[in-house]
Amino acid sequence: MKLVVDCRWVTDDPDDHLSRMSRGLIHALAERRQFVMLVGPGTRLEALPDLPWELLPSPLSPNEVLTGRRLNSIGADVMFSPAPTWGGFGRRYGLVIAGGVPEARADAPWSMRTRLLLWRFPLTRSLMTRRADVIVGVSRAQQRSLLTGSATGQPVVTLHAEDTASDDASAWRSSAEQLEQVLIDLDNTRRSASKN
Repeated sequence: MKLVVDCRWVTDDPDDHLSRMSRGLIHALAERRQFVMLVGPGTRLEALPDLPWELLPSPLSPNEVLTGRRLNSIGADVMFSPAPTWGGFGRRYGLVIAGGVPEARADAPWSMRTRLLLWRFPLTRSLMTRRADVIVGVSRAQQRSLLTGSATGQPVVTLHAEDTASDDASAWRSSAEQLEQVLIDLDNTRRSASKN
């Protein structure tokens, strides 16, 4: 299984909850298996595991809608993103999305703040998450929110983290084990379907 993980939400902002969650989960998953990291222009590579990576535009860029085609070209089997994404269009790979909500830094330009508002509106979040094969949350409250916006029959799984505010891999090992199984099951389901 060629797994791709979206690491473009990892920033140098210590107050960025999505970045902390992403770092912890990414490092815990890297202890279990190899994957290709998607990085963007502002991604902190030094905060990520020593794994292969592909450079893509920022997830806030209009070019994000072309991500599906780019990942098709590198042979991705499954992609995991810690936040909803517009990149599911035209994809030929499995897609697992977590319910993280990106936040703007205090000194962020108004253009970035405006684009990040899309992740806060239930309608746009629902449009992004409905393109996924599986949605994962990192808390019961997040799971309830994701269930509200999910499509009928769309699986929603809660990952069990010891401390969702931590960026330490040890707090995310149980979540990484669950996530890995979700990714494997999705890949197996897709392979079985393609043979029939």
